[in-house]
Order: sequence, then structure tokens, then C-alpha cells
Amino acid sequence: MRPEIHNRIGCHGDCCTVHTVEPCRCHPSQVSTVARAHLSSANSGPLPVSDLKSSASKAKDFGAGKFSSARDRYSSPASKNLSWDTSKPPPPPPPLSRSSNSISRPKPQPPPPSHPISRSSTSIDHTRSQSSASEKQSHEPPRPPPPIRPRQDSASVSIRDSPEEPASNKVDWAHLTPDDKQLFFGWLDEYFSQRLGVAVPTRGMHGAVQHHAEPVVAPAPQRPPPPSVSSRASGPPSIPKWSKPAAPSPAPSTSAETDPPMSYPPPTVHGSAALDLAHYFAPSTHWDSAWYTADNPIPPPLQGSTDMTFVASWETSGPSKTLHAGVLFADLSTCWFSVSFSTTARAPPADTRAVPRSASFLPRPAPLPAPALRAAHATYGDTVAGFAESFAGGGAPCARGECWDLASEALRYVAQFAYVPAPVPSVARTHGHLLFAGRPAGGRWRGGDDRVRRGDVVEWRTARVVRGPGQWSTLGAPDHTAVVVADAEPAVGLVDGLWVRPAELGTLEVVEQSVGAPPERERYPLSGFEGGEIWIYRPVGMVEYVGALLEPQCPEGVDARSL
Repeated sequence: MRPEIHNRIGCHGDCCTVHTVEPCRCHPSQVSTVARAHLSSANSGPLPVSDLKSSASKAKDFGAGKFSSARDRYSSPASKNLSWDTSKPPPPPPPLSRSSNSISRPKPQPPPPSHPISRSSTSIDHTRSQSSASEKQSHEPPRPPPPIRPRQDSASVSIRDSPEEPASNKVDWAHLTPDDKQLFFGWLDEYFSQRLGVAVPTRGMHGAVQHHAEPVVAPAPQRPPPPSVSSRASGPPSIPKWSKPAAPSPAPSTSAETDPPMSYPPPTVHGSAALDLAHYFAPSTHWDSAWYTADNPIPPPLQGSTDMTFVASWETSGPSKTLHAGVLFADLSTCWFSVSFSTTARAPPADTRAVPRSASFLPRPAPLPAPALRAAHATYGDTVAGFAESFAGGGAPCARGECWDLASEALRYVAQFAYVPAPVPSVARTHGHLLFAGRPAGGRWRGGDDRVRRGDVVEWRTARVVRGPGQWSTLGAPDHTAVVVADAEPAVGLVDGLWVRPAELGTLEVVEQSVGAPPERERYPLSGFEGGEIWIYRPVGMVEYVGALLEPQCPEGVDARSL
């Protein structure tokens, strides 16, 4: 019998799938061993030489054939001979979803203020050192906005036009939150106010914002009254007054109306708060207390007042001690004063020779022209608005969460950039250049700009704004602050000194917060402003508008006035 030559000559172990073909590297001794095993199993007798030669030739042809078939099986045709499918390949699979512990990037910080286009010749030193703790606190760089956390449901109740509540919801009267209690009692106050015809004061916290909604009932269509009997007999019926078109409202005037009495800033005797304080330091004013020797030396006319910012420093020369102080008031007038006294001999406060005193002041600044106000908007506006927007929708309050903090911290954020002039800080309810102050009946526009712009600051006092059919908001208990984040479109051309109704100023889009309510965006159409007071301010440079930085002593080169 002829031997069989297997194509796995030299392989040991189980057969495996091979994806590449290469020459066999089996040792000749291995081949001979396998061949001898097959030959011995076929025939134990001697093999003729002629048969051995024939078997070797067949084995050569069989191996060559197997190699050729393997080469053809694992070779590929030339690319030019293939018919390519030019159709668009399927889209890639969707990306794998990220794990829940992936880090989300926080909102970017607001943009820094742009470089001023032009500067005055007066050099401004922004490094200010004050001995007062309050001054140090006011110039500390604010913390950057916190990372924006995922939005969560607020504890406040949001009232929509057509509220729908599942029937399965039940009120847990034993575990009401303070916000729910405040809202519930507010509803009771409103009900009994309408039922009994008695005005009930609004419940709320300082700077609180309350939004209200009520069902809207469409009024029945009015029909024209029938003509009277006499008109039928005498001739055609007269045209009823209800069908006559309303006469156009008269154009706003700059001088016909008088400014409405406003509750802020406090009234003055001599035209400005700084001038009133300067009169207190006049030699003719009698002093009956040595208030200047106290640890917190506040002049008696200012004690208990919150409508100012006060800085002070001491100067000692032997037994003589001198108090220097500067005061920036809510009307942005500034007063500097000094008092000298002996630390060893107690002299009567009214003795102006033993206790010399002096004061100088800057009056209330006049309105700025249009170029200056627009340049201030270009410098500060976008940064102030961006600072407020960085908190909107994040669920975290700005600073203490008071409405006032949002504007005050935004101005402090701008002040940390050394390449821009320091802005006017927030002083009480004042946040810069006053653009408008008025009531629903009207008010006076101040300055040369023609609109409320992004980055301006609005102050409300006990205000009511109707926002739609059956919807209104009460702003301020008694005061509320918000940052404007979009330009308003006025209905009239605004010029300095123009008497204008708030409804003609447009709609204010703001970012606001209050205690218990994190910063959010809101829109208030001033056409629905029905009660209270409103002030609108433009952030401006301190030196450009007020005339000097607030320091304990009047800076050199400042043209301060004296009595």
C-alpha cells in the first residue's frame, strides 16, 4: 500500500485556524519520522525503489497543489478589478453615555470690563488704604460665582395661568414650610381685604417678590344703547360716545409737570446731604458732646443713618489727635471733615479754638451727556449684567441672598480690575448715575442717553406691576433691587429733563433674587406699573461722575467747596 502524506506534516497538537500562509519550518527529522510511521503501518515488508520514486513524485505534486489552493484562498484580487459600492456608509454608532460621576463644567465667569477707549488726563490711583474696617471690607475682591449646580425644584410656589394639580396630592397641614405658610396667609389677607373692603398690609421679607395670578373672566360684549324716543322723532340718532376713538395722549413735556415727591433719597435742607453736614461743622454751630473721642466717631447728624458710606482715620502728634473722615451720601454728594483735640486736657466741644474743626464738600453731581453715559455702559454694562446672569438658574444665591447683594457684588466685581476706573459703589439704594425716578403717573428722565440699557440697576419700592391678564407682581417689602440684562425699547425719544411715564420706557428684563428665592430671570412690562416707586441707575466711574474717590481726606487736586 502506498503511504499517505498529510498536509499537516510537522504540526503537533490540535488543528487551528491560520490566517497567514508561510513556508513550513518543520525539522527534516520530524518529516522523516512521520513518513516512516505511515510507511511502516502500510506495509511491513521492503519497498521497491521504483515505487518509492513514484510515491515521492505524487507527494510533491500533492503538496504543490495544496499550497496553490491555499494561496488562491487567502489572496485578494487587485483593487482596479473590483466594483466599488459608492453609496454613503451608515452613520457611526451613537457615543457611549457618560457615567453619572462625570464632572460638569461650571458656567463661565462674566467677561471682564472692556478697556476704556479714552481716559482723562488725571491719573487715577486704584490702590486705596483705609483704616476703617468697613472700607477694607468694601474693597475686598468678591468671590467668583459658585459652580452652577443642577437645577432643583424651589420651595416657592409657582403660579401659572391654568394650574393643574393631580387629585392624589394632599396638603400636609402638620408639616407646612415657612414659605407655604407665608403664601397661605397672604391668600387669606387678600381674601379678607376684598371681602371686607379693608386694606391689609402685604406679608413678606425685605426685598421679597410676590407673583400673583387669578382666573380671567372675559367681559361680555358691549352692545350700543338703543336710540331714545326723542331722537327717533327729531332725526337720526346721535353717535354714542363709546364709539368715538380715544383722543391721542399729549406728548410728554419737559417743564409742564412737577417732579413727584419721592421717598428716597432723604430730603435735605441746603440742597445736598454733604452741604447739610458741612453746616454742622461751621464755627457758628454749637456742639454739646465730644462725639469725636468715641471709638466709632460718627457725627450726631449721621448717627443711625444708613444712607451713606463712611471712612475715617486718625492722626496723632504728641498730645494732639486729629480725626479725618469722608462721607459719600445716597445723593452722591461727598463731605470731608476733620476735628482736632487734646488727649490730655478736656476742652469744651463748643470751644472752636481748643477743638478746631473744618469741612469741605462736593455737591450732587449733574446729569451726564449722552457720550459719557454710553461710554460708561460700554465699560461696565456687560460685566455687571454678566455677573448677575452667572447666578441665574443655578439655585445658589449671591452673597447673603438679599436682592441688594446682586447689584452691590456686581459693582465690587468690576472694581477689582485695575485697568478700568473704579465705579460708584452701591450706597443705600443708589447704584450710580440716576436715569429715572418716578411713580406710575410719571417722572423725570435724567442724562443724555435715550434708553435703559443692559447692566443698569432698577430699584422698586412697594411696587405693583401687572404682567398679563390676571397676573401681577408685588416688588419690595418695602424695597427690591434687580439688574437689567437687556436693552429696553422706549416708546418716545428720551432726552435730559423729559417728563415721561414709566409705561413709555419699555419692558425691563432683569435678573433678581430675594431671601429664599435664588436668582432668576424675569420680565416686567412698565406699561403694567400701577403702584409704588421706581428708580433706574447707570453704573459710572466714581472720579468721572462724583469728582473724587472716597478717602478719609480730600484728595489733592479735587476742587472741593467750603462754607
